[in-house]
Amino acid sequence: MRKKLLIGFMIFSIVSFLFALWDGVFLGVTVMSLGATIFTYYHEEIEKLEEKVSKGIMRQVDAKVMNLTIYILMVAFIIAIFFMEEPQISLIDAIYVVLGVVFGLRGLLIRNVYQEEIQDRSKVTAIRKTPSS
Repeated sequence: MRKKLLIGFMIFSIVSFLFALWDGVFLGVTVMSLGATIFTYYHEEIEKLEEKVSKGIMRQVDAKVMNLTIYILMVAFIIAIFFMEEPQISLIDAIYVVLGVVFGLRGLLIRNVYQEEIQDRSKVTAIRKTPSS
């Protein structure tokens, strides 16, 4: 039931994102809700795994997200300082967009690491004991 609710909210977020592109008023909030939905959906997937495995996945994801966020924010601030004389974006909308992108990035990285973990587990073969061992 919860998974269906998250899928419904993701579809609603995409539709509201398209509407926000047309109108532009709620674009930041829509990006944030879409990112949070993606993160929550994939975070639920890793909660099904063992606690040790899920914590390992989250450590990997958090390290990648921090590195990417630092580099992206450095480039964005350099562009904003040197190429934009008067930014037309309000601060609160920029914060919503940054949070939405970070949440969405975390969700997509969780999915990527989760799929790699599932593939690694499927490659493990059973080791049989022979009478000589």
